Amino acid sequence: MSTEYSRLLSPLKIGPKTVRNRVLVTAHEPRLAENFLPGDRYIAYQRARARGGAGLQLSGATPVHRSGMGGAHSDGLLIVDDGVVAAYRRLAEAIHAEGGCFLVQLAHYGATSGSSEPGQPIWGPSPVASELVRDVPHVMTVKEIAEVVGAFGAAARHVRASGLDGCEILAAFGLLVAAFLSPYSNHRGDAYGGSLENRMRFMLEIVDAVRAGAGPDSIVGVRIPGDELVAGGLGPAEMKEVARRLEAIGKVDYLNVAAGTNLDRVTRATHWGPTPLPHGAYVPLAAAIKAAVRLPVFTTGRITDPRQAEKILADGQADMIGMTRAHLADPDLVVKLIEGRADDIRPCVGANLCIASVLGGGHVRCIHNPEAGREHAWGPTVPAVRRKRVAIIGGGPAGLEAARVAALRGHRVTLYERSSQLGGHLRKTTAVPAMAELGKIIAWQEDQLRKLQVVVRRDSPVTPAEIGALDADAIVVATGSRPHTVVIPGAGDLPVLTPTDVFDGKAPPARTAVVWDESGLYGGIGAAEMLSSAGATVHLVTPSFMIGEDLDHVRRVPIYQRLTGAGCRFHPNARVARVEGRAVVLASAYDGPEERIEGVDLIVGWHGRRVDDDLATALDARGGEVHWIGDALAPRKVDIAMAEGAMVGRRL
Repeated sequence: MSTEYSRLLSPLKIGPKTVRNRVLVTAHEPRLAENFLPGDRYIAYQRARARGGAGLQLSGATPVHRSGMGGAHSDGLLIVDDGVVAAYRRLAEAIHAEGGCFLVQLAHYGATSGSSEPGQPIWGPSPVASELVRDVPHVMTVKEIAEVVGAFGAAARHVRASGLDGCEILAAFGLLVAAFLSPYSNHRGDAYGGSLENRMRFMLEIVDAVRAGAGPDSIVGVRIPGDELVAGGLGPAEMKEVARRLEAIGKVDYLNVAAGTNLDRVTRATHWGPTPLPHGAYVPLAAAIKAAVRLPVFTTGRITDPRQAEKILADGQADMIGMTRAHLADPDLVVKLIEGRADDIRPCVGANLCIASVLGGGHVRCIHNPEAGREHAWGPTVPAVRRKRVAIIGGGPAGLEAARVAALRGHRVTLYERSSQLGGHLRKTTAVPAMAELGKIIAWQEDQLRKLQVVVRRDSPVTPAEIGALDADAIVVATGSRPHTVVIPGAGDLPVLTPTDVFDGKAPPARTAVVWDESGLYGGIGAAEMLSSAGATVHLVTPSFMIGEDLDHVRRVPIYQRLTGAGCRFHPNARVARVEGRAVVLASAYDGPEERIEGVDLIVGWHGRRVDDDLATALDARGGEVHWIGDALAPRKVDIAMAEGAMVGRRL
């Protein structure tokens, strides 16, 4: 066992139980449940992380009462009646078979999630709406408060009956328990509002009920904010007192410290921040709580490097380290540490596709671990029945993953890349400082190909004339795509580039630039960020309702903060109609008036991509086994390219 991570890999006693190490997979909802229960897909997902060695895992926020379901869908968990026990028992058996420990996070969404059903308003302590949901909640009566407290206790009994290891009460992120605790959202004048003692009353009643339901042999923890990060909300000083009072009652086994509130549109994105949010951004909040109590304290917040996790423990800032997104990227993180293979851990890069996919209504996904969320459907990667000579044309994300998986299965793989560098368009995007961390994907892939003895031929374009001479039993075409360009009337001598040109350093100096972005994603935004960092005033133009319309809220907020902070100006609902001298004329996407942007030095147009299919005719003539993947099949996102690379690697 590696001694470099002796603290991280050491056991931790939490109340009545001892977990095998200090690595925590915090509560998150992969949306893999079936009819609100953990079925085969959910169990396979969680079992993979237990098999990989995680010390402690949690379910996502699991509603205990039907008033707290909000916008819950059948692929998220509920725990509201006796009928759930059998399904949760299957989960317990799977986790325990791998030596893991699993808690159910008990929750009531309160005003953070809306409801469109008649007779089912959302509930809250006061008529304070979320800035995102905007539904004003029904103000709970004392009788309804008691009903919800009872529901938490009943849910804890179900968890105990299932054989799982305990519960975590969610008292963070502005959900109902946190909403009662916080002066930001609790404006009551009765025994449940006003003073800290009154605002804590609901939470303490829930702790009593959950401990009674869970029994003395189960873990009971509470997730709290170290700071809600909003004016009028809970701050560090008050939260230290909350922590002391929770410890004093003697019924709580640990405190799990988070940040922000989902009632606020900005901090809704903060606690799940994507790159370039600093790693370990909220560790100081946990350290402040740890200084106030003797209970084990958990921390989280973009901790992806085991070395950083080890240092946090060594410095006494926390007792357990949340590495949730890191386990989406590589569920075998702990096993690889134990085996001394830290360099083989697939790195989390903060792309936040995991969060974006769930918030968008889909199942959990990872930008470069295609197996995440597909564990049950795909199963393990197995050796090939017959070894083949495989030629992969194109070294972008799809080609790299196809080469890795094919070689892992025992095939002899040669990868041809026409440029001097691997990574395709993904590598180009890493030229944007905010996206530099995504380069770790390419570095990891290159290292894995080297270890798997894949032959990589850079500066080696494969022409149609060379197709017939390839020494291969199977060919995988991963040639990617090219930027699609449009002619802008009147542009004349005004430079018109693509984001790819900007990423490649081909943009001339500009005082004023127009970025015409029809993608709704990051391409045009990335160009705007680079041009802004070079000193240009950038006008972002899009026919969409907003800039980055197809980005989720969690990614969009920090992007807006960077763009507006750099002086970028937004022009939604518009298109570039023509150029008149150095004036760019914008036409409304509807029936509005035209708008002029004067003194423009540069236009960047982003209108998507077109397939690079120059080899199609030659491949048809050659015949044999041919697979098209990634953008060579149809231009889409990086995670789809990666997934198709893995799929073809499994099929070969």
